[in-house]
Formats: sequence, structure tokens, C-alpha cells
Amino acid sequence: MKRTSKLTLTLVLIVSMLAIGIIPALGYTRYYSTKYTTKKYYNTGSYSTKYYYYYRNIPTTRPVPQPSQPSKPTQPTTPTQPAPAPTTPSNPAPSSGLTAEESKMVNLVNQARTGQGVKPLSVNSQLVTLARRKSQDMVDKNYFSHTSPTYGSPFEMMKSAGVKYSTAGENIAGAATTESAHQNLMNSPGHRANILNSSFTQIGIGIVSGSQYGKMFTQMFIGL
Repeated sequence: MKRTSKLTLTLVLIVSMLAIGIIPALGYTRYYSTKYTTKKYYNTGSYSTKYYYYYRNIPTTRPVPQPSQPSKPTQPTTPTQPAPAPTTPSNPAPSSGLTAEESKMVNLVNQARTGQGVKPLSVNSQLVTLARRKSQDMVDKNYFSHTSPTYGSPFEMMKSAGVKYSTAGENIAGAATTESAHQNLMNSPGHRANILNSSFTQIGIGIVSGSQYGKMFTQMFIGL
């Protein structure tokens, strides 16, 4: 009987020690996930405008907390006057590498963002190059899709070009003018969400003429 009691006690101690080691480890498990959302919208009653959006988010992993370091005593210092905060324009000027129509679309996007209290996007010249290639590819191969027979998905295209991001999106549109393309994108919930997404910080625009819609528009967004 005593021997059985000792074995039982030993098993309880072993289970307790395992629990102490395993439970905290579960708290630091890292999860990796990718979310894709794809929707298609058509302008009712019109065949002159067509648009589509694509979005991908890669959540950052939760960092493992590090033990805090003891703070060192600081020496008294003479108070100084705070320097005035630098002012930045609400709509930063697009890079000189953009065409006039591409610059116009960047300005329209940033006006829409600042009007909703969202920070404007800066122009990423690498994204501009990719967006132009995508628009040209759609014109040359006569298709309208985020999945290019040449480059794959927009995210595969970015990866192949070495573009780093934590979140990314793409809007594509076919329309006669930049203004109509922008307005139609803003009237679509999915495209508007991409344009006003506060997680995005950079943009590339590529506009190419020659499609059946008049012009092909590609907007590429990333957030770092």
C-alpha cells in the first residue's frame, strides 16, 4: 500500500513539473497566416468601365517579451525648449518619374485619404514600374485579371522584384479617363477600402492606353 502511494505521489510530481514547463511555452506560440480576399465588381449598365481589387495581409508575429533591464539613475539636466515640429504637405508631390495622368491619380488618391483623416501615400518608383508592366501586360495579352499569365499574382510579382511588405493590395481598372477610373474605384466598397487603408504607406500607379476600355489602370499598394 505504501509502495502504491509513493508511486502515485511520484507521478503527480512529474505531471506538475511538465505542466509548469509546457503551459508558459504555449503562451509564446507564433502563428503565421495569410488572408486573401478577392471580389469582382462591374459598373451596372456600362461596358466602358471595369474594375477589380485584390488584397493580402501578412500579420506580424507576437514578439517574445524580454526581461526588463534596471534603469540607470539620470543626472539632472537643464530644461530646453522643444523644437517646433516640422510641417509636411498634406499631399506630397509625386515623383518626377510619373506621367501627368499617373501624377493626377496619385493626387486624387491622396486627396481622398486626407479628406478621411488618413495619411497620404508616398510614391514608390519600384511599384510604379511593376504597375506599368501589369497594365501593359493586360493590354498586350487582352485580359483583365490580377493573375497575370506572365507575372502571376501581384504578390508573386512583387516578390520576384524584391519588394518587401507586411501588407499589400492591388486595384485594377479599365476606363476612358483617370477621373472616371478614380470615381468608379471610390464608388466600389472593396476598391475604396484599399485606397483608404491606413496600413498602406506607399503606392505605385501604372496607366497604359490601348485597351478596349480606353486606358488600363493598375494601383499597387504596400505597407511596411
